[in-house]
Amino acid sequence: MTKDFVAATFALALGLPAMALAGEFSTMDADGDGYVTMSEFQQAMPEATSETFTTVDANADGALSQDEVAAAVDAGVLPAADG
Repeated sequence: MTKDFVAATFALALGLPAMALAGEFSTMDADGDGYVTMSEFQQAMPEATSETFTTVDANADGALSQDEVAAAVDAGVLPAADG
């Protein structure tokens, strides 16, 4: 089940807008506090689901750090900035 979820999340991530890529963390972080909330994530990635956010939020604190976004890119959950 987990492999299927990760595969589905990865497939979704391939089609996400370029502005929301890990290299654009500061664009995702609209208020500049160093974290991306669910609201900011959804604004940057409207096609993404809450499950994608939850997958990226490794420590389950309700906000994405730059390290969590980078780890999600490394794991293939989010696309790399270069496409």
